[in-house]
Amino acid sequence: MKQYSLRWLALAVALAATTGCAAKAPVRVAAISSLPAEIAVREWPYWVDIPIQSTNADRVWRTVIDVVGEKSAIRIMDKEGGYLQTEWRSSDVRFGQYLTEERMTIRIKTSEGRIRMGVESRYRGTTNLTATLVNTAQAGWTSVYRELQQRLETGS
Repeated sequence: MKQYSLRWLALAVALAATTGCAAKAPVRVAAISSLPAEIAVREWPYWVDIPIQSTNADRVWRTVIDVVGEKSAIRIMDKEGGYLQTEWRSSDVRFGQYLTEERMTIRIKTSEGRIRMGVESRYRGTTNLTATLVNTAQAGWTSVYRELQQRLETGS
């Protein structure tokens, strides 16, 4: 009997090792459903469009300033050009042992019915950009995207 027990134990250990019972990287769930949870980026910033209905440029500008200003420090602001850029901000997104930080660039295009949001991601404390942009609830840019879309979906 002992011989069979040891064989089964050895088989179970071998099976566990080959099937990966060790801890796996967490599965990421996309915060913005129209985009994948992990986006391979070849050129930074990565641009996403936020469709808007409002044609009132002042309302759109104030809303963008309110939403972005709640989440990040604004580094550059040009109302006439419809442009702003944030400072780098720490994020809760991890790549292995490394934490990240992100920066957003916003271009308001009310005549085109959209806001263009450029997102950059780098390893915290470095100038090295990541190769992947993470689209999860932990990424600050996704909450800005969703809130802008929600607040500007009506055309007033």
